[in-house]
Amino acid sequence: MSTLDLLLKIDQSKMVRPTKKVEIPRLSKEAGDKVIFTLQALTHDEQEEISDISAGDGEIDQGALRAHTIIKGLVDPSLKSTELLKHFGAATPKDLLLKTNFLLTGEVAILYNEISELSGFSADAVTELKNE
Repeated sequence: MSTLDLLLKIDQSKMVRPTKKVEIPRLSKEAGDKVIFTLQALTHDEQEEISDISAGDGEIDQGALRAHTIIKGLVDPSLKSTELLKHFGAATPKDLLLKTNFLLTGEVAILYNEISELSGFSADAVTELKNE
């Protein structure tokens, strides 16, 4: 069977964005219960929007890139929650991530990496075939 035939057999309704739940142990300890974040893969359009937003003078602002990736890829809790922003004294979700102690730098980096992997940016996203 050809690759095209195989692709045409795929049930499109089963092609959904990958999601993943992760715990933030430091926040769980502070809250006294498990703090679970639900992450999802980004769409192509979301990735393009993030790249555009993060490009200042032609160079990508890595902090902004990570922050906007998390803002789009973190579906629960929403970092746009007015109560959450107010509680941590942040004006915007980006400020919440980059200018408060809500998440530590390493936690931001790890969440960014998790969302990137869900979005297909990982070494195992494709497999090279030898001698075929």
